[in-house]
Amino acid sequence: HFVKNERNLVSLSMISVFVGFFLSTATPTFLPDDQPAPRASRVGAMSPRLLSLSRARPSLPGVPASVPPSPRRRVPARPRGVSRMISPRASSDAAPRARHDVVVVGNGPVGSAVARHVAEAGKSVLVLDGSDTLTSASNDVGRIVRPLDAEGRETWTEWNVRSIDAFPSIEARSGIEFFRKCGSLACGTPAFVEKPRRRLEEARVAHVSHASGGDVERAFPFLNVPKTHVAVSDAVGGFVDPGKMIQAQNAIMLSVSHTGASNRARKTSCAVVRDSAVGVDRREEEEEEERGAKKKAAPFAVRTKKGATYEADAVVLAGGAYTRWLASSSGLLPVENIPAKNEDGLSPEKTRRSGVGAIRNSRRTVLLAEVTEATARGALRDMPTVKYQFAPEREARGNEKETKKETEKENSHSRNEAMSVYVLPPILYPGPDPPKGWYVKIGGGANDFFDDSAAGTARVVEDLDAWMRSDGDEAVADALHDVLVSLMPDVNFLSLVSKPCVTTCTDDGELQCDALGGGGVFAVSGCQGKAAGPADAIGRDVAEAVIEAM
Repeated sequence: HFVKNERNLVSLSMISVFVGFFLSTATPTFLPDDQPAPRASRVGAMSPRLLSLSRARPSLPGVPASVPPSPRRRVPARPRGVSRMISPRASSDAAPRARHDVVVVGNGPVGSAVARHVAEAGKSVLVLDGSDTLTSASNDVGRIVRPLDAEGRETWTEWNVRSIDAFPSIEARSGIEFFRKCGSLACGTPAFVEKPRRRLEEARVAHVSHASGGDVERAFPFLNVPKTHVAVSDAVGGFVDPGKMIQAQNAIMLSVSHTGASNRARKTSCAVVRDSAVGVDRREEEEEEERGAKKKAAPFAVRTKKGATYEADAVVLAGGAYTRWLASSSGLLPVENIPAKNEDGLSPEKTRRSGVGAIRNSRRTVLLAEVTEATARGALRDMPTVKYQFAPEREARGNEKETKKETEKENSHSRNEAMSVYVLPPILYPGPDPPKGWYVKIGGGANDFFDDSAAGTARVVEDLDAWMRSDGDEAVADALHDVLVSLMPDVNFLSLVSKPCVTTCTDDGELQCDALGGGGVFAVSGCQGKAAGPADAIGRDVAEAVIEAM
């Protein structure tokens, strides 16, 4: 099993493990009682170090030291309380003190998938959806999904393939389309591409190898890459609209009827409630009266911002950047405040390597570059999703102060992020944020971590809220623009919109799922910014672990 428990914090490997959103992929659902609702509608991914790489020392042939920016548009925020689109079927009420088999905190890509798979196993499920109080990358309409994993990780590759295979069935059962198949491309040095290519072969995914930058440009004439680059492409990948994917998972969950259940049980077995969790309490073994008979009380109670309490036999925390904070503030994790970085800018020598207690939140910025409809439907009509190495590894890390120990601690995901970007083909955004139009989305670059000394305190939420109210990092947005115009020099970008997001990362680069609270609370996080696409497979594996524990 991949689930760790309090008695054994060593990760046990298995081909099934789990999540977190985005934040990079999950809808944030945890707020302290006095936390105001922030500005909505932000999306994600990158770090200030990319600016010096792109401007001061161009790392690719042809990247100018400074590129005149496209016009930057400020986008008005949506009114507070206006959440991302959720279908009427995916929203319902439950009794203020209702008891369910499982409460899932977080209705993001992973949380909604966990809830659906738990429901299909015959369990009653309540999902807490805090999307009207805090937003996440789930609010975007384009999240990349491809069969290969950028770092060539076997488990992530399997999750990707399994989820893509499941999309047609989910769309058919729910009546909601959320996946666009446009193919995917990974382009960089031979070392950058080789391991992901091998994983495609092992997964028996049909793909094409491109032996040089010239081959890449002939296959994709809108791209401009170094001649020494190679690439691998497939026709299987694409992108999902996470909001619609969540709607689809909710719709299937709510349609589930359990054989042998009473009519009343069918109506209350599954529900989605728009509310935010503020605490999870473990209760001592006790009995409670119900209609004159005694029965064992539910072992867990989830308290919400609106004052409700939901009882459950098991709880799943799938709230992305808020998961560690909620687990810590609920006493499920020890509060281990990590000292601030030392004068050399390095983290303390003693660090946690894995587990939800090791999750670090990273500020990310994405850039949406507007194109005309004619360009979207013409020159870029056949554009795949792209993972592109814009800088050699030595340059991507050249401005960082590091020691041998720090280098050894860095995982392949962090190294990959620091020297690459991802680019999505033009997607029609419905507005108002960003204004209605066709946009190419780009993100990536080195992580920019929040101060971890606030771990387990209310300051975590305050810092996240302040970041999510911003427009992201302007220097990072400028650097992304430089990389984009170097990669696609013939495309006329009309305007730019930058947006903030948060991803959850770990030292070992893996998704984390810890069994807490004596084994009845499952905290899932550490999505590394890439769990939205494979969320269905991740959710299935988490659900199986929860059901087995019950």
